[in-house]
Formats: sequence, C-alpha cells, structure tokens
Amino acid sequence: MEFNFEAAMKRLSEISSRMSDSTATLDESMKLYAEAAELIKKCGDYLDSAKLTVEQAKVNAQ
Repeated sequence: MEFNFEAAMKRLSEISSRMSDSTATLDESMKLYAEAAELIKKCGDYLDSAKLTVEQAKVNAQ
C-alpha cells in the first residue's frame, strides 16, 4: 500500500483533536499517542525522501 501523506496529516489532526478534548480514556490516549508517533515518523521519512528527490532534480537540471 502506498503512503498517503495528506491522509496521514488528516489523521494526525483527528488524533490531536481527540486527545485535546479531554474525554479520551488513558488507554485510548496511549493508543492514539502510539498511532501518532508512527504517523509522524512516516511523514518525516516521506518528507526526507521528497527533499532528496527535489535536490537530485536540481542537480540533474544543471
């Protein structure tokens, strides 16, 4: 399955809203935190890859 950056960012926003409304149980908050940490890692990796692709394109265009 291909990573969808926009969907991941939307899910992170949903998680943030859910955790900040103070109604989540501790167990739910821990699960949401773990999911968010994984999404943040994937988004960071995706952005690093995108940056590398842009840098390589700039070098190839010169």
